Amino acid sequence: MSNKLEGFSSSASSFNADMDFAFWLHVWISVALFLSVVAPMFYFAWKYRADKVKNEDIGTLTHHTGLELTWTIIPIIAVMVFFYYGNTTMQMFRTMPAESQSIVIDVEGSKWKWKYEYPANASGYVHKIGGVYKKPVMDDKGQVIEEGTMGISALYVPKDTNIILKMTAPVNDVIHAYYVPAFRMKEDVVPGRTTKQWFNSNRVGEYDVECAEYCGTDHSYMYSKIVVMEKADYEKWFEGNTEDTPKGNFPKDGAALYAQNGCASCHSIDTDTTLVGPGLKGIGSKYDAEYLANALTNPDKDVPEGFYPGIMPAFNLPADELDTLVKYMQTGK
Repeated sequence: MSNKLEGFSSSASSFNADMDFAFWLHVWISVALFLSVVAPMFYFAWKYRADKVKNEDIGTLTHHTGLELTWTIIPIIAVMVFFYYGNTTMQMFRTMPAESQSIVIDVEGSKWKWKYEYPANASGYVHKIGGVYKKPVMDDKGQVIEEGTMGISALYVPKDTNIILKMTAPVNDVIHAYYVPAFRMKEDVVPGRTTKQWFNSNRVGEYDVECAEYCGTDHSYMYSKIVVMEKADYEKWFEGNTEDTPKGNFPKDGAALYAQNGCASCHSIDTDTTLVGPGLKGIGSKYDAEYLANALTNPDKDVPEGFYPGIMPAFNLPADELDTLVKYMQTGK
């Protein structure tokens, strides 16, 4: 199973050149300042070591105007350069384009997946894309013995278009961070709050997204993609009235819904093992469909002994998906 984050060497957004210039300018000025202090320190330590200097040759220098001006003015200039490029780069990232000239997409980060919701198209249809999350099975030595499907959700956007992401996480979740190396973009995703970030990609392709804020057991698998398309291809998909993505269908059977909604992250469906919450093996023989539906939509109503309220989020699923998920919990099919 591969979970290699790529994109550090790619440049795929409109502000990458400015960001990279500011970064390398900071690096090389810092290297120059470091060497201007450390190199002379080693040289003087070698030149004036104890076996090379007699006591009678040692003098006291109390003042040197030229040196004092040099080591004051040069660092001030360096700091002002740092401030200027740091501030202009930050403003570039933080100054949002007008929403009327952009595509605004809602992003939800939760343990351990990303979900995307688009604005309604011309016919009123709303595309919603949620990732399949299936945890890999490992042996007692930590070796993967069964592959998992991680982060197949993808954000589809057109080339050369302003994209604004309005990001949040469920109130009972934890902090995540939406990180796209190829766009030099990272923004925290905070439970109960909305944070924003924007980009404009000038290159067609697929670019990795990963959570950059440690968020729990399967943080490293909180993985997604941004797929940049030609505008005509994007428009053809966006104006369609199906949930199909340009890469195919996301399954809607019980197993897929169980994975997509993060249930597998906290509950084992085929064992009694406690992960974050209790194992669900045989739960269909213990409780009826109404009880299980209530447990999903109002989990704090009847909390199992030994566990605490406020941990499991309430799920607001369409009726057909709720019925499918409950049936899967009851029968495993």
